[in-house]
Amino acid sequence: MKSALKLTFLSILGAALIGLLPIFVWAQVETKSTGRAPGPEMKIKQSQVPTYEIYQTKIVNGKKETFRLKNIPRLNIGEEPRLEASAISDLVFPPEKKLKLKPIEERPPLPEVFIDTAGMNMPELPKDAKEVKAIDPTFSAPFVSPPPVMELTTVSEVKPEVRELAEMSPSQMKLLQALIFLEIQKEYGLAIGLFAELLGDQDPKIRTEATYHLALTTHAVGLYSEYKYQMRKVLSSEEKEWQKRAALSLASLSEPGDKALVGQLDPILEKLGIEPEKADQYQLNRAKYYLDKDDLGKSMMAIDQILLDSPLYTQALFLRGILLYKSGQLQEAIGIQQQVLAKYEKTAGSEDMRSITALTLARLHFQAGELREAFNTYLKVDKKHPDWMQAMIEQAWTQILSQDYEGAAGNMFSLHTDFFKKAFHPESYIVRTVGYLNLCQYGDGAKAVYDLKRRYEPVKTQLTTFETQSKTEEYFYDTVKSWAKNPAQPVVNGLPREFIFQLTRHPHFIQRQQNINSLEDQVVKINRLALDIIKKERVTISKVNDARAKIAEYKKRAEKASPEEKNRIREEASYQAKRVLNYQIQGHIAKKARTAIRDLRKSGLQRLEIEEIDMRKLAGSALKEKFSAMKTRLVASLGQTDVLQYELYSGAGEHIRYQMAGGEINEKERPELKVEAGKALKWDFKGEIWEDELGHYRSSLKNVCAPEDTTVQ
Repeated sequence: MKSALKLTFLSILGAALIGLLPIFVWAQVETKSTGRAPGPEMKIKQSQVPTYEIYQTKIVNGKKETFRLKNIPRLNIGEEPRLEASAISDLVFPPEKKLKLKPIEERPPLPEVFIDTAGMNMPELPKDAKEVKAIDPTFSAPFVSPPPVMELTTVSEVKPEVRELAEMSPSQMKLLQALIFLEIQKEYGLAIGLFAELLGDQDPKIRTEATYHLALTTHAVGLYSEYKYQMRKVLSSEEKEWQKRAALSLASLSEPGDKALVGQLDPILEKLGIEPEKADQYQLNRAKYYLDKDDLGKSMMAIDQILLDSPLYTQALFLRGILLYKSGQLQEAIGIQQQVLAKYEKTAGSEDMRSITALTLARLHFQAGELREAFNTYLKVDKKHPDWMQAMIEQAWTQILSQDYEGAAGNMFSLHTDFFKKAFHPESYIVRTVGYLNLCQYGDGAKAVYDLKRRYEPVKTQLTTFETQSKTEEYFYDTVKSWAKNPAQPVVNGLPREFIFQLTRHPHFIQRQQNINSLEDQVVKINRLALDIIKKERVTISKVNDARAKIAEYKKRAEKASPEEKNRIREEASYQAKRVLNYQIQGHIAKKARTAIRDLRKSGLQRLEIEEIDMRKLAGSALKEKFSAMKTRLVASLGQTDVLQYELYSGAGEHIRYQMAGGEINEKERPELKVEAGKALKWDFKGEIWEDELGHYRSSLKNVCAPEDTTVQ
C-alpha cells in the first residue's frame, strides 16, 4: 500500500480495534461528512466507498489545533492466517454429560379459608330496584308464518349437441373488410370502393347496411350531397332499425342553413316516433324552417331543445327574441336581444352576428318609442357589415323624430361624398332633405332633392329596361356572376355597378351562394378521390416491387452467409414475403375500388350538376326579390321629390315673408340625441372623411325657423 493513499473510516476503525495504530492513540481523528450523498468532487474507490479527508487535533502551546493529514504512515497489519486441509481422521466426540436431576417434591394442599360475614356491613339494595317478575304464562308471541318450502329443482343433464358453424359469406367478409378500412385504417377511398361494390348485392340487408356505411364514408371525405342522397335511400328501405339510424344520422350531421332537409326529415322522424338528441344544428335549422312558415309553436319547441351549454345557444337565443316579437311581446324581445348583444360583444370573431343583433335591437327600440336607446344601438353596427348604411339611414330617422335635425343632415351628407360613390342609398337624400326642411335651410334642401333626381333618375330607367329583359331567375344570377368576374365594370347588362353590389348583400343570396360554392367544392373532392385511388394503386405496385427486390437480395446474401446469419436473413425474407402479400391484396382492392368509384363519381357529378342548377335558380330568385325591393324603394324615394319640392318652395316663401317682416329665428336647442362630447363633429361641407367618425357628424347649419308660436299676418 502506498503512503499517499488515504484511509477510509472503516479501515481506521478496524485498525484501531486490533491495536495496530499506536501512532493515533494520542490523537483525535475526525472526519467531516455532510450526511448527504458524496458530491462529484469526492473520490470514489472501486468498491464504491467514498474517501474522506483525515484531520488530527493536537495541543500546541496550550492551544487546540486541527491539522489535515497529508501523508499517512503505512500500516502493518500482518499476514492473514492460512488454513490447510489435514488428513481425514475419525471424529472424536466429547464424552456424554450425565444430568443430575433433583426429584420433584409434592406440595402440601392449600388450607381452606372461611370468611365470617356476620360482622361485615353489606350494602343495601336500592329502594327503587326493580323486581324481576315471572313470565306471564298467558302471554303469546305474535304468529310468524313459516318460510315457504323450497322445492328442489331437478338439474337436467347437459347433452352437448353438434351444430353446424355458420361461416361468413363473401359479402359479409367484404363488408367487414370495408368497415376495417373505414373505422380503423381511415382508408376512405378503399372503403368507398368496397361499399359501392356491395350496393349490387342480392341480399337486401347487405345492401342497406352497405348504403348506410357508404353514406358515412362520403361524409367523412366532405361529400355532403352524396351523404344525404345515400342516407335517403336507407330511409326508403324496409329495415326499421336502419331507418332510425339513418334519420338520426341526418339530424346529427346536418349542415348550417340546410332548411330543405327539415321538410324532408321531420315527417319521417314523426312517423318513426323518435326525436334526435345532440342535433343542435338541425334544431336551429328546424326553428328557422318553421319561422319562415309562421309556425311559431314548432319553431319555439325546436329552440327549447338547444341547451345552455351548446355552442349554438346564443343563435338560438337570438331566434327566441324574434319569436317573442312576432308573438307581440315587444319588451320581452328587447330583453332577450340585449342578452344576445352582450354575449356577442364579449365573443371574438362574432362581428357579423353582433351587427345583425345590434340592428335588430335598435329597430325594436325604435318601434317601442325608445329613441335614445335606438340611436345608441344603431352605432354598434359594424361599418364593414353590409347593413351598416341601412343602419345609418334608420339612425338618421331616429334623429329626425327626436328633432336632432343637425345630426341627421350631417350624417346623411357624409354618405353623399366620394367615399360612398359606389353605394346605393336613395333614401338618404330624403332624410337629408327632411332635416334641412326642419332647419328652414330651404336652399340646401332643394339642392339635396336635385342631387337625388340627377343621380337616380337614370338608374330608374336602367332598372326598368333590365326588368323587361330579364325573363328568368338565371338571368339575374348570370348578371351578378359576370360582374364578379370583373368588378371594375361600371355597367353590366344595363345595371350600374353600385346597384349590383348592393344586390349581392342580400342574406338569402349569400346563403345560397355559399351552398353553390359547397357543391363546386364537392365536385373537386370527388374528382380528387378518384385520383387518390389511382395513386394508391400505383403505390401498392411500387411497394410490391420493392419487397420482391429485397427478397432477391436476401437470397444472394444467403449463399455466402454463415449459418447464424442465414437464420436472420431467412426471417427478413419472410417479413418481405408478407409485405408482398399485403400490398398485393391492397392493390387488388384498389383496382376494384377504382372501378366502383368511377361509376359512383359519374352519378355523383350528374347529381351535383342538377343540384347546382337548382341552387342557382334559388339564388337568382333571391336576387330578383332583392331587385324588386330596391326598385320599389327607389321609385318611392323619387316619388317623394315632388312633395318635398312643394314643401321647400312653400316653406321658403313663408320664411322670406317672415324675415321681411323682421321676425327672429328660433333659438331653441334640441340636445336629445347629440352624441357624447368629443364624438360629435361639425360638418363644414369640406375636408376629409374619417371612417371611425362616421355616424357622429353634425351639420353646421343652424335652425333659422320662426318660433313655433309665431304667426305671420
